This record gives sequence, structure tokens and C-alpha cells, in this order.
Amino acid sequence: MEKEKVKEPLKTKIANGIQTFKSHWGTPPKGYQVCYREFAAFAAGCGSPNLLGVLTQYTTIATSVHLMISYFKLSTGMAWILTILASVIAILRSPVLSMMIDNSNGKNGKFKPFLIWAAIGTAVSFSFVPYIPSAWMDIHLFSIPLPAIPIMGIYEASTINFNLGILLAFVLIQIGQFFITLLNQCVAGMEQTISTVAQERANIGSIKGLVSGLPSSIVNIILPILAGTFFAQQGGWNAVNMYRIIFPICGVLGVIMVLLLVKGVEERTVVKQEYVARVKFSEGMKLLSKSKYFWIITIFNAFNAVRGLANITTWITQYSFASDTAKTWVGLYCSTILMNAIAVALLVGPILIKKLGKKNLMLISCVGYVIMIALQVVFHKSPVLILVVSFFEQFFGGFYFLTGIMTSDIMDDIQMKTGKRLEGFWQNYMAIITTVIGVFTGMLTPLFLSFGGIGFSDDISVALQNPDLRNNIFFYQSLLALIGAVVVAVPFFFYDLTEKKHANIVRVLRIRAAVDNFHDNMLQSEDIAYLQEIVDYANETKEPMLTEELAKHDCIDSILKVANASA
Repeated sequence: MEKEKVKEPLKTKIANGIQTFKSHWGTPPKGYQVCYREFAAFAAGCGSPNLLGVLTQYTTIATSVHLMISYFKLSTGMAWILTILASVIAILRSPVLSMMIDNSNGKNGKFKPFLIWAAIGTAVSFSFVPYIPSAWMDIHLFSIPLPAIPIMGIYEASTINFNLGILLAFVLIQIGQFFITLLNQCVAGMEQTISTVAQERANIGSIKGLVSGLPSSIVNIILPILAGTFFAQQGGWNAVNMYRIIFPICGVLGVIMVLLLVKGVEERTVVKQEYVARVKFSEGMKLLSKSKYFWIITIFNAFNAVRGLANITTWITQYSFASDTAKTWVGLYCSTILMNAIAVALLVGPILIKKLGKKNLMLISCVGYVIMIALQVVFHKSPVLILVVSFFEQFFGGFYFLTGIMTSDIMDDIQMKTGKRLEGFWQNYMAIITTVIGVFTGMLTPLFLSFGGIGFSDDISVALQNPDLRNNIFFYQSLLALIGAVVVAVPFFFYDLTEKKHANIVRVLRIRAAVDNFHDNMLQSEDIAYLQEIVDYANETKEPMLTEELAKHDCIDSILKVANASA
């Protein structure tokens, strides 16, 4: 009989865990490249764009933002015109950012040279917004006549008046958007290049998502308390002085946190020692357009916002329950249990990736999301059941982080096929496409709501107080979200970049890097070690991708002889 396995006491497990943590604080675990110290710096440093994102959150050009409507006197028409203008600016901004990032040849890496001044630019631009004098809102500059557009629910002509204050705020916001977009893209690029090991990137991506969101979460918890206590007499959320205090604090902390990325994180790409990035925007677009994986992720990003329309919990909390007690309990459910559904996905993500693989897990996530929204459509008259399925929608949506890990794998695939690293072009070319698509998908919501009897110019808050109209809003918005969820899910059936295939792609890149370094007289000891390991693996497994790549280079034996001679 086999002896029963003796369970380790909890004290022993804790002691072993502490010892493991200490041993890997400065040295990566076997098979991985990132030590715990670097991971801690990365996770904390990623809090910088999240914290600075608080500034963008409360300065968005939208009639749902307190500062905009109360202080800057933003009207619906002004928001509509400025949003269209911002979309055009975003499209023009993308090529500039692409060429800046993908033609970067800094000694410290491709992304790190931009981090500090991008964070400073973001902090300064947005922090100035609430300091625009209130008197400037009364300085009229020009007016734009808006004709009646019945198809959009605008049945009467109107005039949109623009003041100096809102236009100056718009300019500062667009400058800030340039910097924070650059910051976000560089941080995303560092996440994609922090390790060449796919599973390690998955582990880092999921845990980073939990840690990096803490600073912004804390601020978003503090702000309602400040608004309801210290600034209650000044208008609560409408008190501009609250933003004048919070914005500079968030800005300074955001800049300090980004230093952790600059000082404590390394970029790792498999390229030759003397690799020089030179990519034209037209060339970058052409190369990316040939990748089916690029289009799979682009479709996901373009229609994910449509899928996200299924989240109607705010409306349910405010309008579906009559008593204040019920509203309080529902609000508590949404801010605690519902909000933590994403955290559950982030925690179990790395484990499920190991068991299922990224493609299978993403398919389960997308199909699960479709099923939950379908149930929401069926139960659109039952707010309680919608709140239940919303938890699972949030859970399945939490696996969104997989697309970032997939992007890292795809970058390696594109590099193998083209010889170029295109992280910057990837993000900005995709931004152009999703912005254009977003203009059209943005028209779908008022169109679908019109099917339920709600016009473009109707006050949604009034319509939601009518039970029949409220049910129509829930039904048609959920139906639109269901269509978006199906569009998001279908492309992933064609994703075939498996973990095994990606591992071989990295091996091919290591072969090429070693060969190039050999010819450039820049051969490193790690090049030889990797090459020997790959040759042994290829001889054992007979992988066609590796044997074919090795056969292309007649210097392999010479490189390995260098190792033998050194030994």
C-alpha cells in the first residue's frame, strides 16, 4: 500500500513561501526571466497611467461629467461637435505616435525614453483644466447653427454657443490626450516586452491588473466622501475647488510612480545587438494589414464597446426600485460583489491559461458573455435577474486582459515574418480603425432606442421613469449588446497562434538573433546557450519550423564550435 502523503503544516507552508519569495526577489524563477523585484516595480509603476486616468475621467467632454456641465456650461450640442472634432484629432494623432514609438532607438529601450515626459505632460495639461477662470465661461466667441435632423430625433433647429473657457479646456484636454495616449501605449509596450515567456507574461498581466488599479480605486472612493462632506456646501461633485486640489495631487503621484518603470523594469525583445528601428507609417500599416491576428484583435476592440452596452446596472439601481432601502442595497451589490467579478477573472486567469490555452479560454469567455446577454434579453423585465447575469458578464469580460497577452505573441509572429517590431503601429493603426468604426457604432444606440419609442433629443432620465419605456430601453440596448458580443466572439474561432507555435516562433527569433550577432562580431554567451538548447530540441522533436530555419544558416556549426572552444 502507498503511504499517505503527509500534509505540510500551515506554518511550514508560510515559511517555505517566504523563503521562495526571498530567493526570487532578485533572481527569476527557473524558466522565467523576471524576478519578483522587477515585477513589483512593474505592477506598481503601471498604477501611473491608471492614476493619471482619473484626470481624464473627470474632464471627459460629456454631459454626464459634473465638472463639464456645471463649471464649463457644456451643452449636448457642444459635446456632440467637440466629440467629433476629438475623433478627427485622434486619427491625425495616431501616425505621429506610431512613428515616434516604432522608430525609437533609445539606449534604455524602445518605450522607457518617453515615460517621464509623457507622464509630466499628462499631469500638467489636465491639472490646469479646473484652474481656467470661471469668468471665461461668459466670454462668447462664436455660434454654430444646427439644423433640424428628424432622423436623429432633432426636430427643431438650434444654435450652439461656444465660450472661451470650454474651448481652452478642450485644447488642454487634447494636449493631455496626446501625452496620456503615448504613456498608455508605452506602458502597454513594456508589458508586451517584459518577458519572452508567454506564460510569464500571462501571470504578470493578470496580477498587474489587480495591483495597478488600486491607486485610482482609492481616489474614486475618496472623491464621493469629499464631495459629500468637505465640499457639500460648494455644490458637492460640482465644486471646482475639489478638482483643483485632487488633480495636482494625482498628477504628482502619477509622475513619481512612473519612475518605477523607468528605473526598475527591463524591456526584452529577441533582436540582434545592433538592431535599429526604422519603419514608415505606410509600411507599418501594410505589414499589419497582412496579419489575420491583427484583424481578430481589432474587431474585438472595435465592438467590445457595443458589447459593453449590456451593463445597465446604473439605470437599474436608480430607476427599477422604488424604495431608498432597495436602491441602497442594489448600489452596495453593484459596488462590491459586481465590481469584484473582474478581479475573480484576473486571479484565476493564469491557472486557466495553463490548463486551457489562451484561445480556448478567450472563446469560453466570449461565448459565455453571449449567453449571459441572451439571458438578459429574455429577462429584460426582471431587474433582479439582470443583476445576477450582470455578475457573470463582468466575470467573462474580466478575461479582456488576454488580448494584451495575445498581442505580445502576435508581435513575435509579425517580427518573424517581417523582421520589424511594430508595437506602436499596432496600437495607433488599430486606434484609427476603431475610431472610424466607433463613429458608426455610436449611431446604433440612438437607432435601437428609437425602436422602443425614445428619440434622439428625449431625456433618458425621464423615459426611464416610465415602466414601459424602461423595459423597451433595457430590451433594445441589451439586444444591441448581444449583436456586439456575437461579432466579438466569432473571429476567435480563427485564432490559431497556439502556445506551442509561439514557443517555436521565439526559438526562430533566437536563431536569427544569434546568426546576426555572429556576423556582426557581437555574439553573446546567452546567444550560444539558447542556440545549443534549440538545436538539441529540434533534433529531438524534428519540429519543421525549427529544422527549416536551422537549415537556412550555414554558420550554426561555427557558432556552436565557439562554445566548444570556450569550454
